[in-house]
Amino acid sequence: MTADPQRRRLLKALTITASALPFASMWPMRVVAAAAAGALEWFPQSVASGDPRPDRVLLWTRAPDSGGGAVVLRLQVAADAGFERLLVERELRAEASADHCVRVRLRGLAPGTGYHYRFLRETAQGWVASPHGRTRTAPAADSDEPVSFAVLSCQDYGGRWYNSLLPLLEATPADDLPRPDFILHLGDFIYESVGDPSFQRTSDERRIAFDDAGGAIVRGRDALAACSLDNYRQIHRTVRTDPVLQQLLATTPLVAMWDDHEFSDDCWREHATYSDGLQGEGDRRRRVNAEQAYFEYMPIDIEVGPEDAAGQQTVDTERLFPHTRMWRELRFGRDLQLLLVDYRSHRPDHLIPEDAFPGALAYDEPALRRLLPRIGQDFEPLRPQLLPYVDATHPHWPRWRKALRRALLKAYRDQGLERAAARRRVAAILDAPIAVLVLNDILRRYNAAVPGFMEVPLAASDDTLPRGLPWIALGKTGLFEDLGSRYFVVKDTYDLLAALRASEDPASALGEAQAAWLAERIAASDARWKLVASSVSMTSMVLDLTRPELQAPELLRRRFYLNVDQWDGFPVERRQLIDQVFEPAGGVVVLSGDIHAGFATQLAPRTVEFTVPAVSSQTLNAIMAGSVEADPQAESAEAGRRLVAALDTLLPLGNEAIRYAQTVRHGMGLLTVGGERLQAGFFELPATACEQCHYARPEEALAQGQWVRFEVDAGSRRLRRV
Repeated sequence: MTADPQRRRLLKALTITASALPFASMWPMRVVAAAAAGALEWFPQSVASGDPRPDRVLLWTRAPDSGGGAVVLRLQVAADAGFERLLVERELRAEASADHCVRVRLRGLAPGTGYHYRFLRETAQGWVASPHGRTRTAPAADSDEPVSFAVLSCQDYGGRWYNSLLPLLEATPADDLPRPDFILHLGDFIYESVGDPSFQRTSDERRIAFDDAGGAIVRGRDALAACSLDNYRQIHRTVRTDPVLQQLLATTPLVAMWDDHEFSDDCWREHATYSDGLQGEGDRRRRVNAEQAYFEYMPIDIEVGPEDAAGQQTVDTERLFPHTRMWRELRFGRDLQLLLVDYRSHRPDHLIPEDAFPGALAYDEPALRRLLPRIGQDFEPLRPQLLPYVDATHPHWPRWRKALRRALLKAYRDQGLERAAARRRVAAILDAPIAVLVLNDILRRYNAAVPGFMEVPLAASDDTLPRGLPWIALGKTGLFEDLGSRYFVVKDTYDLLAALRASEDPASALGEAQAAWLAERIAASDARWKLVASSVSMTSMVLDLTRPELQAPELLRRRFYLNVDQWDGFPVERRQLIDQVFEPAGGVVVLSGDIHAGFATQLAPRTVEFTVPAVSSQTLNAIMAGSVEADPQAESAEAGRRLVAALDTLLPLGNEAIRYAQTVRHGMGLLTVGGERLQAGFFELPATACEQCHYARPEEALAQGQWVRFEVDAGSRRLRRV
């Protein structure tokens, strides 16, 4: 619907620019409840602002109605805390169709200026004010003032508290810290799962029980994952009741990018990965539900729906996945350019299928001989890394086929596949080559389970057999498994696989359009400090299990990528970004999260990365320790315990570019960018600190914390710990 021109002109007149005079309210009223307790009764998620530009910012609140009707609100923006000098006054509506969330663009503002804002709603007792909000616009393009901002990631709510954020609050006695001009959140603002015992806690005070439990995905006993719109909305509603998070967002504008848990763990596009390939998990409706709730609750200033004459924006689901464009650029003065990239919405599937049969071949010998020259390699030098395989032409194949069919049908049925689906998978396996290593392992198990007269001969492995790249060579040992597909994959063979795939189909983790945008914006930038916000880390995390002190079993004595759900999964594109985009532009500072650990890395001579630890989510070290304890093999479990105990030492040994690594503490980052220096610090808390609430006594949390500080010089671009 086209807005009325006269009304648009009137509202434009009410949006006062920096050169205009304040005015008195055109709606004289008595505000009867401005205290925090009364305000939160009517505005339970408080207020927030986001994506500050020099001339605009987006404001947000939620004003629910018990009867489900629309709520008329009035927005006031003032130059003073007492709202005596009003600059903006508008009427808005909190609609039930948006879960009573309100997002409104405020234009015509002065650069580098602080503003006070509040929302008002009428009650039987009179007009009630929301909590007092403060925001600040980005500095003007020619400003050389330093800019400070916090960097956050991974704030699981269940059974955990956001004590890591306490140093950022004004009431906290941390006078030596700069007040952040904005908060940069790199994703996992919420977690779509509740009660997942693999990494989540629960407590009576910090738990989410879905109202629409029937609309959720059952993950196990007492474990659910959001699926319906109501599920996702409820998680956002609950997380936004945290008082520390509320205070932070009410006083500091937010700049956010999503990662996976805003939709689904380890997702790609609209696909989840819970079943590790046991069933198809593409669900566009679920993805749209997640995005709708996200944009309803998060003050992200992008085009997700129509905007009315008052600047109020509604979320249009037709503009969401696959049309959402989350990547964007913000500029803070002369020196700081911030580019936010979306790693989840456009990326292809993980290179190693979670349901790949370990003995199947990613590439057979003819394919390798054809493709290896494209990546500058020859077949013969690689032969020792490749594994022999057999196919239906082998004289023993008829006997093997029968045994394989029986063994594999049972294995797939034991995994939960229906009979018809199991038969289809087994038929496909038997129609293709199979690695001798896997074939013989299956035959040994088969022979051990049948009478002697039914035993079949094993395959002889010799130089006459062709060699290829089977999935087991990359660490894939299970039928439906994240280990060996998304986690803990053999580095050397994975690098080979990634290079071969890139030579055939160079699909981008960012998607073609976003990758081109990123390259163009960095090349065209005149900012001294170019910052790229990536939800996942570009730091290569390699664990070398050949080290003698780990005493790993023979089959595990390899170098492994810890996690290829992050940028280690795209080593070719990462190298191209760094060498062809970041470095030629004079260097970039990458900011990342997701991995629940802190890293400082010199990615290239002029490119550095800070990977911030989790605000509250279970630490990487604790996650790995839990996985080790679940290992039924005693020998590998013992090696795993040694690995976990030495993890902070092993990661820098596996990648000499890492200057700092810690995997055992929670925390957040705080950066100051200005002129010749970029200063960065990690505030770190022990993992146990988030299990108790220190909100009433923040000094108790601060006493447990430590700061680790770094500096990057604009000239050398070298990362230095200070």
